[in-house]
Amino acid sequence: MLKGLLGLDPTETVSGFDLHLRGGWLLALPLILGAIIFTIYLYRSEVRLPRRRRLIMSACQLLALLTLILIVLEPVADVKVSRSYKRDMLVLLDTSNSMATKDKLTRAEDIKEVASLLGKLPATEGQDTEKPLGNAETEALRKEIGDPTRLELARAALTQSKASNLVLEELKKDYNLSFFAFDGSLQSEGGEEGLEETIKALTADGESTQVGSAIDAALGRFAGKEIAGMVVVSDFISVEGKDPVEVTRSLKGRNIPIYTVPIGLPSPPDIHVRKIIAPEVVFKGDRVLLRVQIESQGFSGEAIELALNIEGKNPITQQVELQDGVQFADLTFTPDDSASGTVKLDVATPIRSGEASDTNNSTTHKVRILEEKIKVLYIEGMPRWEFRYLRQVLLRDPRLDVQFYMTQGDPTLAQTSHQHIGRFPQNKETAFGYDLIIIGDVPAGKFTTDEIKLIEELVKERGGSLLMLAGPVAAPTSYKDTPIADILPVKIGTGNWEAVSGNYRPVVTPAGRESQATSLALSDETTDRIWSNVKRMGILPPLDGAKPGATVLLTHSGKAEGFDQYPLVSWQRFGSGKSLFVATEDLWRMRLEVGDRHHARFWAQTIQFLTLSRLLGQNKQITLETNRATFSAGDTVQIYANVLDLSFDPVNDPDGYTVILERKGATDSASEITLQPVDADNSPGIYSAAHIAGEDATYVIKTRSNDETRSNSTEFEVATVPPETRETGARPDIAEQIAELSGGKSISPSGLGGLPEELGEESAQQRIKHIERDLWDIPLWFLLILLFAGIEWFLRRRENLI
Repeated sequence: MLKGLLGLDPTETVSGFDLHLRGGWLLALPLILGAIIFTIYLYRSEVRLPRRRRLIMSACQLLALLTLILIVLEPVADVKVSRSYKRDMLVLLDTSNSMATKDKLTRAEDIKEVASLLGKLPATEGQDTEKPLGNAETEALRKEIGDPTRLELARAALTQSKASNLVLEELKKDYNLSFFAFDGSLQSEGGEEGLEETIKALTADGESTQVGSAIDAALGRFAGKEIAGMVVVSDFISVEGKDPVEVTRSLKGRNIPIYTVPIGLPSPPDIHVRKIIAPEVVFKGDRVLLRVQIESQGFSGEAIELALNIEGKNPITQQVELQDGVQFADLTFTPDDSASGTVKLDVATPIRSGEASDTNNSTTHKVRILEEKIKVLYIEGMPRWEFRYLRQVLLRDPRLDVQFYMTQGDPTLAQTSHQHIGRFPQNKETAFGYDLIIIGDVPAGKFTTDEIKLIEELVKERGGSLLMLAGPVAAPTSYKDTPIADILPVKIGTGNWEAVSGNYRPVVTPAGRESQATSLALSDETTDRIWSNVKRMGILPPLDGAKPGATVLLTHSGKAEGFDQYPLVSWQRFGSGKSLFVATEDLWRMRLEVGDRHHARFWAQTIQFLTLSRLLGQNKQITLETNRATFSAGDTVQIYANVLDLSFDPVNDPDGYTVILERKGATDSASEITLQPVDADNSPGIYSAAHIAGEDATYVIKTRSNDETRSNSTEFEVATVPPETRETGARPDIAEQIAELSGGKSISPSGLGGLPEELGEESAQQRIKHIERDLWDIPLWFLLILLFAGIEWFLRRRENLI
């Protein structure tokens, strides 16, 4: 009755009650006293009435007055109520593509675990369930359980019985259970058909596993509620979305234990042909080495056949013996006369029985084949050690058409050898025919003003390149006040060459590790070891550092970092061409113990780096390029533009430069992208923008129609390998970290049935709250006033007192 009068929820229990008056007791006492005095005064003179009736009438009047006073004083009830409730338990099941993986079970303990989960290993009374199985029993069990997917094992884990009840039904007794499926997003599951039917109807077809995002989203839906814990069933291949470990770490202090159930093997049997390491541009007739990266598990010692397919021609095959882990296999091909333009290389191996994934056994790489030779003019003074070795490297390279101009030495070389010329070319046609000019230790005075102008125009306007190989006689110090100094990427200092410590060695900069020129091995450690052989360097020229906008590829260990970093090897763009400066004449020391292998590789890579843009037709006033040639959907494509005017001077536009992006062959898909200036002060004319790769296709980046004749176009390919097929190994280590950080526990699939028992019986939770209710406006008070006043009026009328 009290709950009804106060308007309380019938499910709540009243555990405390307090009453107070808003008017206060100081006002109440005088009013009550006045009512008593008034009632006594009114009825004490009515002596003719029977005493009993007089008492009844006075009592009714007093009660009516007191009720009215109570209403005026606004009584308030402070009620303490409590309600029993269940805390929330969240269950998350991974339904991404990787949960369709069929793990090849080979270990007896794994087979026994799966058999137990699937009910193929029933426990009988007196049986020792921990006893190892024999080989025959293990093999029989393996055949009986077949090849269940990870999702099938997860279903079995969630629907296993405990005391004839579904595990989730057991949890529902003590908790408000909410069940979710997740892949790239979180979906609430459940319905009239029941949890077991819902779980059995789920399929593993999600495009990505986002464990961290799923945990975060589930907790977000229950913000403000009391969560007892969370159960996450997954293979924990979290390849996208939020980092699950960081999400769990952010929950510190919220006391939400996460019970992880890792499904699948951490290293399932699989052969993954990861990538082809190869140049993107080669010359016709080159013997091209392709290094194929393979990662495998479960097939150690077995031989596979790698097949290289080139535009549908007869494949080149090679037998490879697998080793668990990452390994490399070398394939070679030589572009023949029929190969030209851009060709697609495809390396694949047949799918083997028992592989976890059948979609990662191949990979592709595009390569452009050039027919032209690189024309090089090497200008040198007196022959020196670096010249002697470099000359042989240049002459042996079939991709090069080399001529030499010796400013000192035998003057008859030009008449006796077609490889030599007697003077620098005097006409533009001949001078501009060279792709690269190498200037050695030659004084600037050996060149006329017109010859220097030809070199400047070749680089700035014709897309050629200049390489200066320093020497103590004249290079670079004699060029300080000439246009050549403007072309070079370094600031020429004053004074004499300085001797350096014999312990100083070249140091590869971060930019040098990424450079085609100075990266000489697959690993950074090997590259560092190769360059460390260049000591002693003897003496080095005086330099005031690299120019703004130049890139330092090598420095030396004496000045490896900071503002005074020494530019041992550096390069920059100049107009539509490039320039590179080598500050030491001792690179030939790389030949120590290995011959010219590394020395020749550096010079070959450097020459290609400097000249390929011209051979590829990218020496125009506007050059477009991307950070790489192939991407997956969602990757960031970095687009660059080097914009020069008709005089080949940098164009600075604070509003940026707009380019067109379209799918190849689909002009109606064209869209505009505005590139922004990178650094107008230090890198004028360079613009850049980031673009998110879309659906799989080949895309073309080009300029607007008014700039098409003076710019190149560039292409990139989006060829997405679904992340779920890139990585197939389960990550129980991540599951363990999540459980440990949250205060939960990592549970085996077959052990999930014991979770309700491990959690124990959840005692009823009590939520206590205080409620204030106004009592003055309860209809009961007005009914009492009418009742008491009515009785008094009736009795007074009966006694003829009215």
